[in-house]
Amino acid sequence: MADQFDVYCEAPPYAVVRACEKGGFRSPLGVRWRHVVNVLAVPECRVKGIWGRMRQWLFPRSKPKGKTCSCGHSLPALRKYGFTFLSKKVGDYLLGQCARCRTIYWDVALPLPDWNDKGVLKFTDSLEI
Repeated sequence: MADQFDVYCEAPPYAVVRACEKGGFRSPLGVRWRHVVNVLAVPECRVKGIWGRMRQWLFPRSKPKGKTCSCGHSLPALRKYGFTFLSKKVGDYLLGQCARCRTIYWDVALPLPDWNDKGVLKFTDSLEI
């Protein structure tokens, strides 16, 4: 009996990944893709034990470290990109690439409500995470 295993891929659909080559991203087919939802869901490390609390008291950080890329660089700003294939709108995605390791972070851009068009809300083309 053959062993079975599951393959989990965090990238968006392959057509979107491939189209990113023409969208100015560096090596989208050969870099790591991370879904922002999974990155933001990971809890930050907590100091545990008496020695950890003592070390934190003796050597406090000036400001708490926020979420970073796996390479330690700050997360990139995400910009909205629309994808159309063979005259069919596929959808909008929020995309950003790490300047250091080139990991691409992504999420599906949810459509904004109708009141956005009426001038109540102004949407910018980038989102800081």
